[in-house]
Amino acid sequence: MKILAAQYLKGVVNPENRGNEDIPEICFLGRSNVGKSSMINRLVMQKIAKTSSTPGATRVINLYKILYEYKGGRQSIIFSDFPGFGYAKVPREMYKNWEHMIETYVMDNMYIRKLVWVYDVRRDLDDLDRSFIDWLDSHEMDFTLVLTKVDKESKSFVMRKKKLFNEYFSRERIVTFSAKDGDGRKELLSHLISA
Repeated sequence: MKILAAQYLKGVVNPENRGNEDIPEICFLGRSNVGKSSMINRLVMQKIAKTSSTPGATRVINLYKILYEYKGGRQSIIFSDFPGFGYAKVPREMYKNWEHMIETYVMDNMYIRKLVWVYDVRRDLDDLDRSFIDWLDSHEMDFTLVLTKVDKESKSFVMRKKKLFNEYFSRERIVTFSAKDGDGRKELLSHLISA
């Protein structure tokens, strides 16, 4: 599989803003500052997604159109980069609006092929994470868990964390990833495209 081109489309707040292009979509969700935008940039090998060291900086769902070559044919897919959740310094009313925006977009979007839950490998699960898991389970959503920033920990630490999550999510796919060195890029791309 080869990425041929990638471009920013627009920022949206609901499925109607997306347009009716019949292109499958992959959603990247997760806590603030876990590396969703950096992951997208590494996957497409160019800086199309804006990154910020300030948690809570993304306020809309940013859409990127990806052109790729797969099994001899050219196809397109949309990557959607969602606002991070769980950042305490964002006003509660704004956070509630984001929460509603995300849920509405995911539930009402017929083009979504898969959800990618982006998770910083250094963190431990907390109540907010468990609420997110409950939400995924309640809607029976297929998702891939990607443990990011694996370059910041030892291989043994990453393997222990992956094993822990494997026990927690027996039916889901778990991938490790580093935006810094590209570890896990090929595996994740192949998984997303073939999903």
